[in-house]
Amino acid sequence: MPISPKKSLTSLCEEIKFCKKCLDLSSLRKQSVPGAGAASAKLIITGYYPSDKGAEIDGVPFTNDQEGKLIRKVIKEVGLSIEKDIFLTYLVKCTPRQKTENGPGAATSGIKPSCEHVSNCINYLTEEISITTPHLIISLGLSASTIILERFFSIEKKYTDMSKLHMRLFENPSFKLVPFYHPKDVTSGAITEEKYLGDFKMLSRLFTII
Repeated sequence: MPISPKKSLTSLCEEIKFCKKCLDLSSLRKQSVPGAGAASAKLIITGYYPSDKGAEIDGVPFTNDQEGKLIRKVIKEVGLSIEKDIFLTYLVKCTPRQKTENGPGAATSGIKPSCEHVSNCINYLTEEISITTPHLIISLGLSASTIILERFFSIEKKYTDMSKLHMRLFENPSFKLVPFYHPKDVTSGAITEEKYLGDFKMLSRLFTII
């Protein structure tokens, strides 16, 4: 993985804020959402993309919605610090949406990121990893996890069930990856908050020994 010591998180953040690689997303976004947290992070937590009702509002990862509040709650519960230990980010830095009608001020609707969106944005995650040099990355949800496994671990198997990936450990020469349930699995009622917190506490024990 290429390391660029000349680039700081501050300059990368500015680059992401003004990125126009995806003209469709940049023209409709409220703002992009660069990663934030510890400059020398031991742990990166990455989601797929920022929610329009969450992080996109103020441009800070995992804020303003129930999913973001849950992530920050479990981080606090296990005694970790975003400022000292953790870097929060997304694989795709803009909230993906499309126009549902034409004309100025036209309505939009949310969409899933395309392969082009992912390809245009993946290098930003690579640079965040290179700068913060984490020991461990936690990928939230099936989509983010499978993309990272393909791009960084050359694992092309298409998983369709997050339970097959949840808390499995993958390793490459640069870092370890543990896929984890997305907080939406809690807010939707698919799993309990108690289980989510319990699994995160178990995972935090791994974090303390690597």
